Amino acid sequence: MVVSFHPQIKTDLNFRLTPKRPFTREEIRSVEAARAVIVTQHVKADQYAALKQRCPTIFPDYTHRFGFEGKYGNVRLFRKFGAPHPETRLYESVADFQERHFVKKEPLQPFPLVLKGDLGGGGWAVFLAEDFDGLTRHLKALGNEHLHPTKRFVVQAFVPHGGADLRVVIVGGTVKSYWRCQNRPGEIRNNVGRGAAIVHDMAPELTKTGIRCVEDFCSKTGINLAAFDVLFDRTRKDARPLFSEVNFLFGRKGLGGSGAFHAVLKDAVNDWLLELPKTGT
Repeated sequence: MVVSFHPQIKTDLNFRLTPKRPFTREEIRSVEAARAVIVTQHVKADQYAALKQRCPTIFPDYTHRFGFEGKYGNVRLFRKFGAPHPETRLYESVADFQERHFVKKEPLQPFPLVLKGDLGGGGWAVFLAEDFDGLTRHLKALGNEHLHPTKRFVVQAFVPHGGADLRVVIVGGTVKSYWRCQNRPGEIRNNVGRGAAIVHDMAPELTKTGIRCVEDFCSKTGINLAAFDVLFDRTRKDARPLFSEVNFLFGRKGLGGSGAFHAVLKDAVNDWLLELPKTGT
């Protein structure tokens, strides 16, 4: 028996996943008897843990999602598996940054720098600091608890990406990719919501290299539903892929919209189920 908590994936038993409602006895018994469970991308950490305890075979595999959330957590995940990424330092808060650099005199990374608040999508709380004045201004923004309540942030070396990054989307065994190209002068963020255009037929060799790098990472982590943002230093002929972040919740416009995404997802789940043992978990 297969149990689904995803409204678009119909299986033997189908339930609704509600964030604050505990699982019912019927749901628990069904999961315990299931050979596989399907959940949505919006599943919460405690829900996923409860399901995993009762049925270890779950799609998507979020073993390396929870505990590695946000840009701060992403960097920890990249480091754990040796994934290439820009030179990065992690900070618990602006006070932590000030203590390390202004009191203990830990050397700063060379400018330009990119400051990224831990949570939020669409380029929110992402700033380019080209000098100390810019750094001070952006630290003030990150220290505003109303705007940035999580406090944690990362500081990365700026990668001269030429206004474009590669997005690689993993859906089970299917890989989709496209470039996000920014034409707004002075805008370093390549989010579609900030004016970037989606381009599917650009830089084929870099695309292949980026896809291979993501596939290698997913083979190590088990990640089978996520969107990776990959940067290349476009000033170098031998540019290698650098992971900017991994998104377990992501926009679908570059995939053709929600309908196209769900079609790919259904096929991916069906393929995944076919590879599972027919009995037992």
